[in-house]
Amino acid sequence: MSPQSKSRKKKQGKAPGRRPQQQSPYGALLESAAALRSESWLLADAWASELYATLWLAGSGHSPMIEALAAMDEPAALTALRALSGVGDEETRAAAAAAAETVAARGVAEPSWYVPGAALEFREAFLVTNLLGDVEVVAITQERASARETVLFMRQPVLGATAIELFATPDEGTTALLEDMIASTPEAFRDLITPLSAAEAFDRVWPDVEQFWEDGPDEEAEEGLIGSEDVRHPIQLIALADARVSALVTDDHEIPVFSPERTDEVVEAFLVSEHGIADVEAARAFARIVASAAVEQNRDPVVYGPASLTAVLILNVAARLHVSDADLALLPDIVRAWAYFTADARNLPRDEARAAWDEELPTVLAEFSEAYADPELAAERDGQFR
Repeated sequence: MSPQSKSRKKKQGKAPGRRPQQQSPYGALLESAAALRSESWLLADAWASELYATLWLAGSGHSPMIEALAAMDEPAALTALRALSGVGDEETRAAAAAAAETVAARGVAEPSWYVPGAALEFREAFLVTNLLGDVEVVAITQERASARETVLFMRQPVLGATAIELFATPDEGTTALLEDMIASTPEAFRDLITPLSAAEAFDRVWPDVEQFWEDGPDEEAEEGLIGSEDVRHPIQLIALADARVSALVTDDHEIPVFSPERTDEVVEAFLVSEHGIADVEAARAFARIVASAAVEQNRDPVVYGPASLTAVLILNVAARLHVSDADLALLPDIVRAWAYFTADARNLPRDEARAAWDEELPTVLAEFSEAYADPELAAERDGQFR
């Protein structure tokens, strides 16, 4: 006789009824994982990455979930574990993979897309930028189980990754994907696609991955997980990015760093250029601030655009340094001279680059002025411009 069919003594004042069944906390997860079983590895990775992001945003660890899935004899649980073993850092991938092997050993059916032993193999990578180099797209294509997949990193120097996208690579290759992107936004990017080696791609985007994990989700992260096509946030695919980018190099790879001597080189080059600043010492002080800030961020000091220059002006000047009224009056001319110098140092089309800077500089200077007038930032300043 089942527990439900046994007779029970009625309790006074209680209407007879059946005891509610306890709901599994992983019911919704298993339902969504079940829908992935006949899809693709690419979709499974994207699903797992967003799941990790949801847990991270909620402040929940992934270990209890992996342990719970490992105890289930459910095809959906194995699907979830196979997907989870492809994203996140090495330790979490290994934990999910071990749990998946435990479930599979009990005879649970694998998802249709899973191929034992399949690993990511680098195929190609490319760089696309806007004219001033302040907006970058790094495309990394890898192959696994005969399927090629491309991760696009939209990033800005100083600010890091602003969005991450995942695509099935078109038959024509990665360049076709980038050509479509450039054609769809003709004023956003240069019509120039630069090949990158696996190590060069790693060097460019791995610091963004580390910075994201270190800084944690910002106020827009939760909105980025809602699923709106109008909201793209790197938190959605940051766990996937971690796995894909770390696979590009060996464990002993070291990212090359700019020497502090590069600061002196660029400052002197700026001072001998046609900067047109009468107060050379003010020009020197400014150049040293922005050049050293770039080197500290492991960027070449001549690679500046409106967004990166605005960020450094706010973070390294407005929030740290007292600037005299006389020097504040000089800053617009100094900033313009520096902007022109960086474009010339990179051999950008002179007239086009200067026109682009002229369009952006009023906004750059306005945002700096607003930040410098902020009482909270003023209270933090403990240094002098010169």
